[in-house]
Amino acid sequence: MKSCIVPTVTLLLVLLCSACSRRVPPHFSAWKLTSSDRQIWKSFADAAVQPTVFYFRSGEYTLRGWTIGADSLPVTLLLHGAPSSMVKYRALFRDSSIYNHTRLVAVDRPGYGKSHYGRAVVSIPKQAEIIAPLLKKLAENGPVVLCGSSYGGSVAAKLAMDHSDKIRSLMLQSASVQPQAERTPKIARWIHSPLGVVFPKWARVATKEKYAHSKSLETIQDGWSRIKCPVWILHGEQDDLIYPSNADHAYRQLSPHTTVTYVTLASAQHNIYWTRRDTVRFFLLEALECSGGVCTVIP
Repeated sequence: MKSCIVPTVTLLLVLLCSACSRRVPPHFSAWKLTSSDRQIWKSFADAAVQPTVFYFRSGEYTLRGWTIGADSLPVTLLLHGAPSSMVKYRALFRDSSIYNHTRLVAVDRPGYGKSHYGRAVVSIPKQAEIIAPLLKKLAENGPVVLCGSSYGGSVAAKLAMDHSDKIRSLMLQSASVQPQAERTPKIARWIHSPLGVVFPKWARVATKEKYAHSKSLETIQDGWSRIKCPVWILHGEQDDLIYPSNADHAYRQLSPHTTVTYVTLASAQHNIYWTRRDTVRFFLLEALECSGGVCTVIP
């Protein structure tokens, strides 16, 4: 029996590595998914400004986050996709053109990093409920810029629906917001099967989110009209994971109710945070300067 199990496990791991090598950006690594506080601090040993790692209690959950920038600055809260962690935003945390204008805050979403790693929360409303107390705390000194990438965009949209008064502006970057408008990678079928136990916890969490995603998105579709803050939508025209129709859907839902800046990036795929970071930076700074729908771009 053991002689059958070992080749099967080996084959599945080979398939996973093959799928990752074709679909995952070169900047993606297990370090970004499971990094310890010590690893984070060590990676910033040469940086001019050091980030601060913190833990925030929300009901039965404890979220790990990190922040950089002066407390007196307006706050930008970043929500990552799947699979990922707050360390995805390491490049922004090293960018003085960003953190000199805004206090950056990023968190491990539930199930990732050090926020109950491996414990999947497949409900978008539940994830938003868990993160909402942190959003409210950050907004005590003024509304927050909220930026959600991919699955993090789903959660960001729900937070904006429920707490629009706490948000200065919303950025949906490659965001998944339309039911039944995303691709499920072939490897996810293996992870979703009984043999999924051989895969890393981050892969299992992402797969559980993926298989519950469309149904969970359906539960929040009646909330778009409650988003009153200015919104930025950035999406790659060649995104074959979270289809561009997601951006169209968000624009149609939002445009009757608020100011929307809708930007599609020609020839760009799902990984625009890595391949078009200058563009992401530009519009993030623009979103930061919005108040009441009036915007001024930082030079």
